[in-house]
Amino acid sequence: MSDHVNGQGLDGVRDAIERLDGKLIMMIAERTALARAAGRLKVAAGLPVTDPAREAAVVARASRLARDAGLPEDEIRTLFWHLLAMSRRAQMEA
Repeated sequence: MSDHVNGQGLDGVRDAIERLDGKLIMMIAERTALARAAGRLKVAAGLPVTDPAREAAVVARASRLARDAGLPEDEIRTLFWHLLAMSRRAQMEA
């Protein structure tokens, strides 16, 4: 495999990865803010913060999307369980 992707050398690819990492962090921050909002809505409605069935469905969907994208499903499931743990904590802070 060449060290050039779309005409970029290694430094260019690394810069692109860093920009993407920044976007990922911003998306995680947005997801966390939405989780806080969901937590407030759940409390207002008298619903429990945790919803194991919903969490399992989110992870299953992520696993399907990973498979379709050619990514390792087990690693994406692990990543999403971590994201959901962050969301749970954010909801409890709401």
